[in-house]
Amino acid sequence: MESGSQAEKADVGVLELYRRIFGYVYPYRYRFILGLATAMLAGASTGALYVALKNVTALVLRGTADFTVKVPLVGEMDMSQVFGFQDWLGLGPNWQTAGKIAALCLVVPCFVLLRGLLDFLTSYQLAWIAQRVTLDLRRKVFSRIMARSLEFFNKRRASDLIQTVFGMTSACASASMTLAQDAVRRPAAVLAVVTVLFISDPLFMACSFIVFPICMLPVTIFSRRVRKSGKNEQIFAGQIMGILQEALAGIRVVKSHARETYEMDRFTRSAEAVNKNALKLTILVEIVGPLVESTASLGIAGGLFYCWWRGVPFDEFMARCLALVAIYPDVKALSRTQMVMSRCRTASDGIFEMFNEPLEVQDAPGAITLQNVSGEIEFENVSFGYFPGAAPAVRGLNLKFEPGKFYALVGESGAGKSTTLSLLLRFYDPFEGRLLIDGHDLKAVSQSSLRENIGIVNQDLFLFHDTIENNIRYGRLNATHEEVREAARVARADEFILKQPQGYNTFVGDKGCNLSGGQLQRVTIARAILRNSPILLLDEATSNLDPETEQAFKDALRVLRKGRTVVAIAHRFSTILEADKIVVMDQGAVLDSGTHEELLNRCPVYERLFRLQFSTPA
Repeated sequence: MESGSQAEKADVGVLELYRRIFGYVYPYRYRFILGLATAMLAGASTGALYVALKNVTALVLRGTADFTVKVPLVGEMDMSQVFGFQDWLGLGPNWQTAGKIAALCLVVPCFVLLRGLLDFLTSYQLAWIAQRVTLDLRRKVFSRIMARSLEFFNKRRASDLIQTVFGMTSACASASMTLAQDAVRRPAAVLAVVTVLFISDPLFMACSFIVFPICMLPVTIFSRRVRKSGKNEQIFAGQIMGILQEALAGIRVVKSHARETYEMDRFTRSAEAVNKNALKLTILVEIVGPLVESTASLGIAGGLFYCWWRGVPFDEFMARCLALVAIYPDVKALSRTQMVMSRCRTASDGIFEMFNEPLEVQDAPGAITLQNVSGEIEFENVSFGYFPGAAPAVRGLNLKFEPGKFYALVGESGAGKSTTLSLLLRFYDPFEGRLLIDGHDLKAVSQSSLRENIGIVNQDLFLFHDTIENNIRYGRLNATHEEVREAARVARADEFILKQPQGYNTFVGDKGCNLSGGQLQRVTIARAILRNSPILLLDEATSNLDPETEQAFKDALRVLRKGRTVVAIAHRFSTILEADKIVVMDQGAVLDSGTHEELLNRCPVYERLFRLQFSTPA
């Protein structure tokens, strides 16, 4: 009973899986129905082709054929009399009948052309739907990924996510459309031919039915192995993409350590694993065809003996064989349905696992939109850790930042400074306590409106492979060129930008590799300035600036901080000495706070950090 229950659960899972897949087909249901209709007609035309082949062959070779059909409300009609075929029966070759016989022979190519046209229409319609479903899946998967918190990205390789967005979505959509076509067109073709053959000779078809179940044995034997290899295919593809992505992203590290050969060896081992699995999968898929063909050939041999025993004319026997050969691709495709289904499930499992996994940070129902933000920030007994059971990154944090003032966070590495800014941006939710902006709990505020009101210059500099102007405009997408230039002037970036080959239209290269560290930072600062938000976060914003540019930035900051709440993290004390309040953090908690002079006189930790940079008292 237990095994039966498990099988039932598995079946429910499969049905639910395909229900979700075909949910993406629903917007294109009319085209989908049209594709299935042409698929059914294409299948049925195979039976019509057999009827035409049988009768045309009999008429042309033996001068006899049964063209009797049943017409509703009329009864039986002999179509040979309607079209005058009876005048041709028994006539030898002559120029008078040659044209008519030639025209009659063209009936077979016409049916083949009709079937080919229907197959083309089916393939086109379903391929169009597959492309649209692939696009929809990719958009939804990418949207889901973009909605995840930093905790999610800390645990996943970028290459695995890329493989899910591109590889799995394409495999899922293509396989599902193949299954749809095979589920309609193939059975229709087989059923049409089998029905016609059964009507003409029931015993012949009864014997043929013995062969069909035997043909399915190879499918049953190899389908499970195909599914396992298909799953490994996605895993290995993710691994090789990961090696490639890491080698390219860390090319400076690779080059500086002379590790080109090492990376090549890693890539080669992964590529060989992919090839080995692909070869195994190909063998498993392709070996089914010869096994089915060998089994089917026994049926042909038996049919040949049967026709000899019953004295069936040669042309009629050949017509039956051609009919069976005509449906062989359909039977072969049906034999692979389980394998296609397994590959579809493997791909779709990865996609829907992404959808089913709950978001770590998400907007509450009815989340409000922050408007007219003054910039008041408050931490109320906030505690947070990156991993369950690990020491908290911040604990019992109580802070209040008043609007329009300049605050600085200082402390040793690991004191919780960057975590404080990450919590403020709601990259993570605290385990305890709450954060408020203008009295609104961040969990009750939409993430987009929260971040629209915050500008940030990160410690980790990143520019997109785009122009300098577009990288600055990323801070406010509707900004004009003059507004972009003004932000660059304030950040002391305008001068070096104009010296670039194409000025503001110069491409910065991958991650801004064509710019120096200081230039990268000034462009990033210009982006934050352009954002013009009521809250500005500076995470080591001056770490890559030369003394002259740093002084210029400090001058710009005096202008920027007017009417804004500025929270800065800096190890270089020269940039924070003018802060309205300096907060000293240690082991995730607030140790002390005050002005530079107050802390220098009463806080040993602050004094020690300050002395490390300045050999003489301030």
